[in-house]
Amino acid sequence: MSGSPRLTLTARREHRRLSRVDGMPPVTHPTVRRTSGIPVEAADGVSLLTDHWHAEGAGGHTVLIRTPYGRDGIAGVARFLAERGHHVVVQSCRGTFGSGGAFDPLHHEVADGQSAMRWLRRQHWATGRVHSWGGSYFGVTQWAYCDGDERPDAMGIAISARRFDDAILYPGGGFSIDTPLTWAYALDIQERSLPARLRALLLAAPALDRGARAVPPTEAVRVARGADPGFFRDWVAHSDAGDPWWHPLHFASDIETIPPVTLMAGWQDLFLVGQLADHAALQDAGRAVRLIVGDWVHGATEITDIGVREVLEAFADARPSGVRVEVTGGAGWRDLDSWPPPSSPLTLDPTAANRLAPSRDSATASALSYRYDPADPTPAAGGRTLNPFRAGRRDQRARERRDDVLVFTGDALRADLVVMGAPGFEMSFTSTNPRADVFVRLCEVDARGTSRTITDGYRRLQPEASADGPRRVRLDLAPIAHRFAAGSRLRLQVSSGAHPVHLRNPGTDDPVRDHSRLVPSTQTVQVGGSTPARLTLPVVDGPGHPSFTGT
Repeated sequence: MSGSPRLTLTARREHRRLSRVDGMPPVTHPTVRRTSGIPVEAADGVSLLTDHWHAEGAGGHTVLIRTPYGRDGIAGVARFLAERGHHVVVQSCRGTFGSGGAFDPLHHEVADGQSAMRWLRRQHWATGRVHSWGGSYFGVTQWAYCDGDERPDAMGIAISARRFDDAILYPGGGFSIDTPLTWAYALDIQERSLPARLRALLLAAPALDRGARAVPPTEAVRVARGADPGFFRDWVAHSDAGDPWWHPLHFASDIETIPPVTLMAGWQDLFLVGQLADHAALQDAGRAVRLIVGDWVHGATEITDIGVREVLEAFADARPSGVRVEVTGGAGWRDLDSWPPPSSPLTLDPTAANRLAPSRDSATASALSYRYDPADPTPAAGGRTLNPFRAGRRDQRARERRDDVLVFTGDALRADLVVMGAPGFEMSFTSTNPRADVFVRLCEVDARGTSRTITDGYRRLQPEASADGPRRVRLDLAPIAHRFAAGSRLRLQVSSGAHPVHLRNPGTDDPVRDHSRLVPSTQTVQVGGSTPARLTLPVVDGPGHPSFTGT
């Protein structure tokens, strides 16, 4: 079917918003047509429904988008790009919105992406460059191109990562149940009637909370939604570190196959750590890569705005290189040669008096303990998750009042402190259970006493052969670019849980698939002495951004 495009209300709003973004080129082709539902045959004969957006007299460049969320959902972007003289091809992933077959996340994206690319290269109007675009699962479909013979000429990948499992399912060795549970819930309702979707959205917050506590965790989606997607059960079943089941789903392992790419990440996004690892690998290999990181949660509208502008600049051969990051805390955007930038380490030590103080070797040794109970798991209270009811920089005061969270607070800063890179934390740690989690969060406390998360790190500890004494635990917190304002205070939390961003550890030898027993434990952190607990911050000096000068 071909004709003038009719947009949904949501798509119209997105189109209008894009039109107001600074730096966008003007409309050059106002009369756009949409050819809908073109059947593109996959290698196994499955029909993948595809839309072609175009205007008479359009150039030869094409933007390619493959999505499991419906072609209408991206129509505002497609029309906007077509109005600027480009062809836009939008394809529904198999098993979604009319495409044949069943949607089995990740498993068909290499083959189906190759079918889409071969079809596109054969079209008489596709005479210029092909630039793939999109975020989240749209980004996964782009990484999959790199494992085939046909690749785009450039890619724009937002809030995504090459290794789906390491990036968002099992970071730190535990199961981040909140994100896959939320995603499964959203997938189950996305093609239902509008009244059914609205009802499901109204019920979503308590339903997701119930699902996250399901016993066993394999039942989480059924408890939350009454659905039982096979992929969720697969992800629970294959949660052991290094499970070879995941190896075919690690896309673009050969760095040399990756075309020029722009990566767009969010400081509060679930893919942040994985995406920055992708950037580091490309940067180290000397590949053409641009990095943009803003203060975004997953799905923030600014990601689309900047991503569309980057595509248009790439077609105009005007895209800059390097790194551009938003320094949170109100310090604005900064252009860098590389990430992370040069920095100087600042070390701060937790003390027995619950202070976070500049490191001193003479600090008195002490032990601080807390009891972790998986029946009442320490809540996440924000963080990098897909769940919109939980994501982002949440108020930490209720979490910090809990008995299972150690809290250490610094004095008011005398000057701004700009930190850029990954903070590190180490401590001597003992648990009455050899299976324990460590979760560390860095916060900023403002003049009113409100504590909000800046970054955090998580690790699931494995039993050690020698468990008689304390073990030295080291972990990196997620990277940040943040200005801690003069007058604010740094605060460090140490705990053994952040449920359900990280699934509660039941304290048994099958912590993901069982949960029939919940075993409490007592954790002890050593502070001071010869082996102190220590926070290390990468501090950046620069005009208008003085380094730490004491408290």
